[in-house]
Amino acid sequence: MDSQAIIRVLREQGLPHGELAVRAGLARETLSRWESGAQHPSLESLERVVAAAGAQLEVRIIPAEGKLVELVGEQLDLEPIERLKGLLGERWPACRDALRAAGGVGDLGVLVGPVAAALHGAPQRPGSGRVDVLVSVEDLAETSERLMGVGAWPDGFEQAPGGGERRERWQAGLGELTVRTAPAGAALRERAHGVAICGGRVGVVLVEDLLRIAESSPWSEDAVYRAGLRAVLASGRYRSRSPGAGRAKLG
Repeated sequence: MDSQAIIRVLREQGLPHGELAVRAGLARETLSRWESGAQHPSLESLERVVAAAGAQLEVRIIPAEGKLVELVGEQLDLEPIERLKGLLGERWPACRDALRAAGGVGDLGVLVGPVAAALHGAPQRPGSGRVDVLVSVEDLAETSERLMGVGAWPDGFEQAPGGGERRERWQAGLGELTVRTAPAGAALRERAHGVAICGGRVGVVLVEDLLRIAESSPWSEDAVYRAGLRAVLASGRYRSRSPGAGRAKLG
């Protein structure tokens, strides 16, 4: 659970941001930035806020599951496209179509979700192979134009449980995409690994960033690959800035 989820839990207990901020000696805007993901607090600051709500923050180190780490090693021995083919089987062609469309988004978006986790070596099957693209709110309109420019078409939207995050659904050939937004989208894009996809290029969010997103995500499918991402980080083979990360080719 990250700072976004923790502040959300405190809010659900009925304590207003203003009162919580006063108790913790912080500005109300600071808590809002923590909850939106635009700013990440130190552990000490987070403990102070939790204590101000009359609760206690418990931190535990839980080692990654050994079998998952072993499976991650097997995945990382494969090229990214081979990982997806093996995990998706007959669903791979649909995922390929969606990835080609995502490549058309270019530098506006980054991949998140199950497919992004699989590209990094998480050993869980990435659902149906649907591709999730994260963009900044201000880039949403241009993202839609670019997707239509590569032959994708809109297919409605989904609302997260509780009326939280909303994501747009798109179709591209046999494939499905969603377009999600986040206040920190630009920062995530700057840190992302670049991946060449059928003549296009799209970023894949770093494992550590992808895990933070998954831990605070309102979408149930994002819970499935959290353990796999932890195993990637524990594998000893992942580097946030590994040389050549942008040379992986899909399709």
